[in-house]
Formats: sequence, structure tokens, C-alpha cells
Amino acid sequence: MIKNSLYIICFAISTFLLPSNLAAQHRFKLFHKIDSVLDIRQLKSKIDTNYVSRPDHHLTLRLINNISGTDFTLKAIDEQDEDVDFRFKDPIRHTITLGANYRGLAVSIAFNPSHLFGKKTSTEINVNSYSNRYGFDFIYETNGQFEGEIDWGGEEYDLNTEIREKSLTINGYYAFNGRKFSYPAAFSQSYIQKRSAGSLMAGLSYHRTSVSIMQDEDIEYDSEDIRKFKLSYASVGVGYGYNFVPNSRWLIHLSTLPTIVFWRDNKIIKMVGVEAMGSTFPEIAIVARFSLVHYFKHFFMGLTTVYNYTSAGDYDYFRLRHNKWRSRIIIGKRF
Repeated sequence: MIKNSLYIICFAISTFLLPSNLAAQHRFKLFHKIDSVLDIRQLKSKIDTNYVSRPDHHLTLRLINNISGTDFTLKAIDEQDEDVDFRFKDPIRHTITLGANYRGLAVSIAFNPSHLFGKKTSTEINVNSYSNRYGFDFIYETNGQFEGEIDWGGEEYDLNTEIREKSLTINGYYAFNGRKFSYPAAFSQSYIQKRSAGSLMAGLSYHRTSVSIMQDEDIEYDSEDIRKFKLSYASVGVGYGYNFVPNSRWLIHLSTLPTIVFWRDNKIIKMVGVEAMGSTFPEIAIVARFSLVHYFKHFFMGLTTVYNYTSAGDYDYFRLRHNKWRSRIIIGKRF
């Protein structure tokens, strides 16, 4: 496979250095070589063609509107044993993606419309790879635009304290019925789900979050005041996914993958000193996915959502709940 990939790359570069007629011939040979490699790749795919197939058209173009948001809640108990809830939410972010998929090989470019108007935005990187058998999500985010409020003793107050967050989430899945059940059909449209099918799934997640409370120079803080939370944990679990095909024009996907934390390193960093965060079994992480796709003759439209929920800490002193979601509105055409 590596040899074939190097051949394709070198051949592609050389075609742009040749005279036009000769270059056209070499480009044709290049595309023929790529198709041959992809033919071999697809023949090795172990799928039940009664349930799953590749599209008749090899090239798929997609225009995607990405919408995402983050919020988290800190639940604590004060010295008088009263519940204190801190709630933080960031502004919803929008990005536009242009993508192309040729027989399973995909490339895309994304931009944020707010950058065109000079607006300050947070940084978010999403990398997703879904196959019929296994796949993963990689989500990295830095965020300093949270708006917050506090519920203390039954009263609500606005929080003006600046909060900065950095988080990394990696989710992986393995579908045991990958021959009949296709994740890509629901999320990348590189396959077609012809008949309804479901699959038991195994999942593994890793999550790391750092929440910093920015200090005000005009305030004198106590040594016990909290300035940062650092959470790291890994979890494993089992879930289920289902692709419902009522007819040839519709696909509805729903899956959930709950996991239980088996390793953790959670800390509360104070003005002076570091304190290990307690835990209460079970600490959980959940990944839920939804997709709705409608097919026309060569066009398709869809809506997909991926939701991540994590919870860590104990119920006697401190607990953090983190929600991260991303929705995509998709318009595509096959050629």
C-alpha cells in the first residue's frame, strides 16, 4: 500500500511538468492507477452488499454548515453545606466546510465566517474518521469566551470572572456488525445503507480538561481559593447503533456509547497547593450520535449531531459536568 501511495504522489507531481498533450495522457494514466488501487481496496472490504454498498457515482461533493457549542457546570458545597452551582456557556460557533470524496478518499477545507468580520473566536479542531468497522473522533478546543452565572442559596447571580478552558477528547468505536451496519452511510455518505441494520459497539474514550479562573489584580485571594481544575481520565464501555431505512430515500441513524471511567487523574489547584479531586462510582462519559439523510436522484441533504457528555468528581464536595455538541447541515451531490 505504501509503495502504491508513493507511486501515485510522484506520478502526480511529474504530470504538471510535462507538455500539455503529454501531461493529459499521463494524468489519464494516473487516474487509472488510482482507480486500480481503490478497486483493490474496495474488493478487500468485507461488507454484505444486500445491506451496504458503495454509491454508483465515484465523486461526492459536500457543502457543510457546522454548528457547535460547549457548556459545563461546577457543582460544589460551601462551608455551610449549601449547594453552589456554577454554570458556564460559550457562544455558538459556525464554520463552513467544502468537501470532496472520491471512492472513500476525502479532502475538505473549512473556514469561519466570523473571521471575515474580525470577530474574536475560540479555537476548535475536529478530526473524524468513520469506517464500517471502526472509527474515532478527535476534538481539541481552547475557549475564553464563557458567560457564567451562579446559583447560591436559591439566588442567581451573573459571573463576570473570566474563565478559560482547554479540552481534548478522543473517542473510538468498534462495530461488531460492520458487514451490515455502516457508520459512513450516516455521517460521510461514502456508503449507502440499503436495508435497516444495527450493531453492538465497543468504545474507548480519553478526555482531558483544564479550567482556569483568571485572577483579578485588585483582589487579595486566600490560599484556599481555587484557580484551576485539571481533569484527565480514560473510560471504556459498550453501546449500540442502528441505521433505519424506511425506504430508498431516507436514512435515520441513532447510536449511544456509554463508557465508565477506569483511570483518572483529577486535581484542584488552589492559590497555594494542589488537592486531589474525590470520585464517586460510576464516573461516566457518553457519546451519542444522530443522523437524518434524505436522498434525491443525485443530490442528498442531511443533518448530523454528535454529543459528548462527561462527568467527574464526587457528590460531597465538587463535581464537574461537561457538554460538547456539534451539528452539521449537509448538502451534497454525486458525480
